[in-house]
Amino acid sequence: MGEKNNSTELVQKQLIEDIVKSVLKEWGIQPQKSDPEPPQKTVCPPDEKVVEIQKSRTYKKVFEFFQTCGYTITEITEKSKLAKEYTALATQIFNYNSVIFPLIQQMQKTEKGVLALAHIGAAEEINKIRNILNNFERRNWFKFSNYNKTTHEISFERLPEYKSYAKSFTGGIFGEYVTVKFIEKALQGFAKERHGFKYKLFHDIKLKDPNTDKQVDMQLDLVVQCPENFYIFETKMGATLAIDKWVDRHRLFTTDKNKFITCCADENLNPQIFKPFRLFNLKNLTEQFIQVLKNDYQE
Repeated sequence: MGEKNNSTELVQKQLIEDIVKSVLKEWGIQPQKSDPEPPQKTVCPPDEKVVEIQKSRTYKKVFEFFQTCGYTITEITEKSKLAKEYTALATQIFNYNSVIFPLIQQMQKTEKGVLALAHIGAAEEINKIRNILNNFERRNWFKFSNYNKTTHEISFERLPEYKSYAKSFTGGIFGEYVTVKFIEKALQGFAKERHGFKYKLFHDIKLKDPNTDKQVDMQLDLVVQCPENFYIFETKMGATLAIDKWVDRHRLFTTDKNKFITCCADENLNPQIFKPFRLFNLKNLTEQFIQVLKNDYQE
């Protein structure tokens, strides 16, 4: 009986609304529209990569850490997946950075030209630079010819393969590989002293802030996961240190346990003047990081 009454009421209500609309239309009066419904936000399903990273046992702890900082990991690389051949080349470039970097800059600016190597010094040093150039040639980045043993000049031609990652690598990314190498050396030595000390290294981590429309809001060079904390490294090879960026990242990631550390190629910079921010030079990075580990994990 109740259902029948409800049905009758609905029909009556609909008839009244139809009659009112009809009368208003006759009189030329537009019915007042109710306030429109607020637009519904489209909730996009999480990216497949993000879901895969989140579910991975390898990345579980580091994923949760950055979530507490307000970011989602969208891409991450385990150190073990880095190409060893790039690490070897990066070390070569770093060891002769002051000499090879001006040559790289010259080759980036012009497609063809002549490199002067006489100022490098002894023949042994020149041969080491030539070994790096030969390494470039094997990768089809440049072609070298007409080496003059008297003047130590060599002609070069930039090849089409020298693009995107090759440019970025020789322009400074090689420093990130060196940082990974030296940090891993420190961790291996420390783990040997402290049996059972476990760690993981993650390279090239891309982070997304859920509150922005950007695909990537931040990229980190290296993150070290230790039993009780995280160490985050930024590598700067050029003269510009981007202090504002590392101050901001120090604010985001540094706590009583976790540390953000900037590594630079200039060994003459005095890290004391940057306190409380941590600035390490690459030349002594292994020793500096071992000391940090000893302070944080005292026996």
